[in-house]
Amino acid sequence: MQIVPIFISGLVGAACSIAFSYRVASLPCGLVSKGADTVCQVRSFGKALDSWKFGFIVGGLGGLILSPRHQFLSRFQPIHLSTASLITLGIYFSISQSTGVSSASLNSLRGRVSTSSYSPYPYSPRLSAFLATIRWAETGTSEPESYRTLVFNGTFNNFSTHPLKKQCAPINGKNVCSTAAGAYQMLDKSWYDIQPKLNLKDFSPASQDKMAIEYIRRNNALSDIEAGRFDTAMCKVGRVWASLICNSYNQNPRSIKELRNYYQKMLVVYEGRK
Repeated sequence: MQIVPIFISGLVGAACSIAFSYRVASLPCGLVSKGADTVCQVRSFGKALDSWKFGFIVGGLGGLILSPRHQFLSRFQPIHLSTASLITLGIYFSISQSTGVSSASLNSLRGRVSTSSYSPYPYSPRLSAFLATIRWAETGTSEPESYRTLVFNGTFNNFSTHPLKKQCAPINGKNVCSTAAGAYQMLDKSWYDIQPKLNLKDFSPASQDKMAIEYIRRNNALSDIEAGRFDTAMCKVGRVWASLICNSYNQNPRSIKELRNYYQKMLVVYEGRK
């Protein structure tokens, strides 16, 4: 039966497509920190599995064309191969649209234009001011550009996912390497932990705010923020952010006076926007 070699060729094509896609998708995993690399590899394999349809179609067409028993093989011309290739690409892009393969580029485009206009107004003035204080402490500014900040040097523009860029620099005589990125300097480990739990579609400013709030919630500081217990809330989340108080990271944290003063200034701003 001619269908058997065609089906086998399709399976081989699917396997090759998955292997190639996994190799490409897993390249950034070498840059992430320990503890996140395993999760990265698993997710890369999950993404690679989506490519089986493309490989199966190409392999099946190859088996059909190369089958020695196929009657029209003797009349096969290069134009037929071109037509088959176009059909295959059309099917592939149709599948990509339905499975979200092309959504990364769309998310990236949205991310590039969102920072200039995004503000965390959906939250209460106290929470918004608290978030702004963390952004300032971590990146030196609470303005929209903070959402694009890499830990030691440079910025990123693709918000489809965490940038996963490891950078190293000396801090107080010790060489520190980190993948921290964004307004709240989230590590790759934080992204792999929180992203699936909050069902975040990207690493956009709105998603970064949600991640920060999740860490605040986990450390039972939300009620302190809304009750005006600023110092208590800052101390509770100090273990999360090295630039804050109540931690032993030795990475030049802000003083409680500096944090309190900036918070009060931002609170006036956000209360005026209610």
